Amino acid sequence: MAEKFQFSDLFVISGVIGAARWKPTHLGPTVAPPQLVEFGGDLTRDRAERMMAHAEAGGLAIYGIGQLSYHRAPVDKTVVYPIDAFYAHGQYTSVIATLNRVAVLLDNTQKVDIQEMVGKMIRVDN
Repeated sequence: MAEKFQFSDLFVISGVIGAARWKPTHLGPTVAPPQLVEFGGDLTRDRAERMMAHAEAGGLAIYGIGQLSYHRAPVDKTVVYPIDAFYAHGQYTSVIATLNRVAVLLDNTQKVDIQEMVGKMIRVDN
């Protein structure tokens, strides 16, 4: 198992404006608003909650795409791909969100290794 990565360590990475992590309010067949657990950096609670809500909705869609691929042909390993994260690029800022419910807001004027960042985010114990 990979070594854990501390959520607070995301804030010292160059290019990270802020980050949030959250949990679902309940597990089951219905969708409910998630619960913000922690946020930091240069994010207000309102901005962190909006980023969380958008990332949760996007994450559900991305997860659904992976499930459709799997259910289409579960024995065909070429269509089953593990999805850890997704990236949304904006004009000034971008967001990386992982399916373990961690998101970072990035400053696009800074160079960020997206694959390395995802590797850290998926190791946050959430």
